[in-house]
Amino acid sequence: MAEHKKHAHHHGYTHTHISHHHDGSATIKHHHKDGAHMDKEHAVADLDGIHDSMQDHLGAPNPGEAQADAGMHGVPAPQAQTAGLPAPAAAPPAGM
Repeated sequence: MAEHKKHAHHHGYTHTHISHHHDGSATIKHHHKDGAHMDKEHAVADLDGIHDSMQDHLGAPNPGEAQADAGMHGVPAPQAQTAGLPAPAAAPPAGM
């Protein structure tokens, strides 16, 4: 039987509790390995908020995701605005 390799947690959270509420909202508590003083607890409106919280607190950006969020996505301004993307970043000065 192959051994299961443990992954290093760069975020420091050991587990997460999600309390679901009757209106579709939820309370999320991320428990930190260094103790309760490092825990993060917050409310979200819906399932999208739950996913966002998990990604924000536990995940790492996909390749290129941070650049795209900073406007370095290559989509022209009019299309970016229509699609809800951040405004394109200014091109770096020549020679950089």
